[in-house]
Amino acid sequence: MSLEVVTLAIVALQTVAVVLLALQVHHLKRALAVKHAARGSVPELLVVNALNRIDHRLDVLEEQQTRTDRAPAPRRSVEIPAAQMTTLRSPSNQTSASPYELAQHLAREGSDVDQLMARCGLSRHEAELVLRLYAKRA
Repeated sequence: MSLEVVTLAIVALQTVAVVLLALQVHHLKRALAVKHAARGSVPELLVVNALNRIDHRLDVLEEQQTRTDRAPAPRRSVEIPAAQMTTLRSPSNQTSASPYELAQHLAREGSDVDQLMARCGLSRHEAELVLRLYAKRA
């Protein structure tokens, strides 16, 4: 019976030692976490997760940007007075002139940027370009 008692005592001591080691590990982890918090550092896992979310959001934004870049620009509908249409029609081709043809014609006649924008539906940059290319030089 003494052998059994000694064995039980050894097992009990080993169990107590394991419990004390587990408590000590828990205490050290807690002390390390408090030390990191006191320095103001952020755990690495939180930083990595935040960076992954930012990277994913950037990918989504880049994809949206490329989709809008690839989409064709909406065409502007331009109403051209009938009197001007007759002057722009060629005898061989009785189709209506494009806004750019009208803009070229108006630029040759001396129209300014605002008139080209209003009558042809061009942007300011387009109207300036047409004037540079087709306006009569003094």
